[in-house]
Amino acid sequence: MTIQSILFSSLLKGHPFIEEFFGRKNITILLSGYFEKFKAKCPTGSFKDYITGLTLHFRKSKELVVVSAGNVARAFFYKASVLKRPLTIVLPEYALENLKIPVKPSKSVTIYAVKGEYNDAIDFSKKLVKENPERYEHEGGLNNEWRIKGLYRLFRRLPEFDVYFQAVSGGVGPLSIYKTAKSLNRKLPKLYLSQNLPYAPVLSAIKGEPLPPPELAEKILAKVLSNARTNIELLSNLIKETSGKIYGITNEELLKAKSAFESFLEEEIDYSAGVTIASVLKAIENNELNPDEKILIHITGGGYEKVKKYPPSQEQIIYI
Repeated sequence: MTIQSILFSSLLKGHPFIEEFFGRKNITILLSGYFEKFKAKCPTGSFKDYITGLTLHFRKSKELVVVSAGNVARAFFYKASVLKRPLTIVLPEYALENLKIPVKPSKSVTIYAVKGEYNDAIDFSKKLVKENPERYEHEGGLNNEWRIKGLYRLFRRLPEFDVYFQAVSGGVGPLSIYKTAKSLNRKLPKLYLSQNLPYAPVLSAIKGEPLPPPELAEKILAKVLSNARTNIELLSNLIKETSGKIYGITNEELLKAKSAFESFLEEEIDYSAGVTIASVLKAIENNELNPDEKILIHITGGGYEKVKKYPPSQEQIIYI
């Protein structure tokens, strides 16, 4: 097996398990989590660690407001604590349990915990910025160019591939893959994305169906994928332009794929990575991959128990 370290992440290729598990060759796995055995050491356990440094360095005119249901919040919380930068995080209250970082939190960070779902946190963050424009500005999500440039540092180091698999929420990963290929004059890889049923807003939009009711977000395990406010039209166009696909993965399919893959890693992967693995298995089962295509599977997070050490203090949490 070849293990190649790339910044915080690592590439796995040539392990007998990969061919046995997926039943085909030409598969490379990009590990972006905290898996010491495989030389992957994202500080907060996910690929979102790539998006924070440049954003906080170049966006200093106002205090940034970050809205997240999981990995983005933790990555920004960590980086702002290291840099002692003012930052406001807005998240659904249920996401507080995962807001733990490997360093002691800085008091420069304020956290709003909103009762309800991800969309309720988004609405509150917009209200907060609108009522205090002289102090705050939105971090921007998919519209934040520094997120894309941060991930470019990783993606430009990857070998060329034909198909890219990743579970999708906001869409910064697929958009960064697309823009990296364009900037390097590479062939555009097919974007094979996935979401967790029954709450899969991007899948619903692409199929021309109404967005699922917000209460269904409570039923999915991969809650970090429950963002219905991202630029769905942009993601739809990326999928179409690259001849890609989007899959709906049930909780049962997610858990089965997650458990099987964890037996190989001997490490925990997050639920969204389980969605990704399940989508690869579904694509193979449906004969939707050509035998000679080079496939990159992005495991976007895991190994959290080794990095989730320090929670925010109660003094810096405001309950809404």
